[in-house]
Amino acid sequence: MKLIISSLTALLFSGALLSAQMPGMVTMQQSSASQGTTLGANTTSGAAGIALGNRAVMRGYVDFMYSNQDVQSLGHDKRFSTTADVDFLLDFSPVTGEVHLALDPNPSTVGKEVTLEQAFGRYAFNRDFNISFGRQLTVLGFDADESPELYTVSPSYGFRQLAVSILSTKFSNNYVDGVRANFNNGKFGVTLGLHNGYWISNDLNDGEIAVDIAASLMIIPGLEARLGYAHESSSDPLNIKNDIKQFNGWIAFKPGNFTLALEFDTFDVYAEELWDVMLLANYQFTNWFASTLRYSHEDLESGAFNFEYDRFSLALLFSVTENFGINVEYSSISGDADVDEFYVEGLLTF
Repeated sequence: MKLIISSLTALLFSGALLSAQMPGMVTMQQSSASQGTTLGANTTSGAAGIALGNRAVMRGYVDFMYSNQDVQSLGHDKRFSTTADVDFLLDFSPVTGEVHLALDPNPSTVGKEVTLEQAFGRYAFNRDFNISFGRQLTVLGFDADESPELYTVSPSYGFRQLAVSILSTKFSNNYVDGVRANFNNGKFGVTLGLHNGYWISNDLNDGEIAVDIAASLMIIPGLEARLGYAHESSSDPLNIKNDIKQFNGWIAFKPGNFTLALEFDTFDVYAEELWDVMLLANYQFTNWFASTLRYSHEDLESGAFNFEYDRFSLALLFSVTENFGINVEYSSISGDADVDEFYVEGLLTF
């Protein structure tokens, strides 16, 4: 059993890494909410990038990586990988829109070298309130996929997807199709979304609709707290109606060149409990060098099994130019399967 879990863990951490966004090297201007919380804000208007006329902007990145993962009892998995992302931002204020394309020459799904990550429109009623509709990034989590401030090479969590996949064979939650109502005045932001599904369902035929809600408060300049909740009614592998729920909360303090973040997650998947916690510290020593220390713990409590993983990561982030960075990370994962990971990444942004 442990050999199976070790194999799944190796595949999981490799897949999670390839699908993750890379460290915060993208220098994109935000909307007026950039000095406060950005949850619910219209960040399309005024975005920086390569101008394509007066109404469109293009931005993206090319990511080249060497990874070496040493999994207990399975040996080393060494490889080069290359991914890219191209985003198109359209501004016809008060209507704006975004299209995000991901390019992966070695996709996990055959024939999906180019995938549509996001494609959504937004109507702004005024500076603070807008409605967005289409395929959008989920709103729960500190280092969500398209965050411009991911402070490490690898994602904070990898085991949660393995754990939920054991309970449900179709788990995914990076992007959702639906509609959202958003409010942001800089100090306070809130969003409420209605979707086909958040993890498993991809239609409304079962009469159920997935819901997510998140709120953010900039307590003082540099100190932000967020709370979020998502719920989906679906069927488990035995076709028994059941629920999946997630509660997420995090707080981040960014005084000057220092960033400190604490996050807590709980999942209820078909009455089985999964929880995780993450603590991160980052310091920008100079304009060309920063370093991150991170600890995360993941725990699945089930009547059939109990899995726990601890992950310690050290990342060194080098800004060679404004648009090119080299990042190095070492992570040690201990639990039901021990894993040592080493990454060297070159990241070009535009």
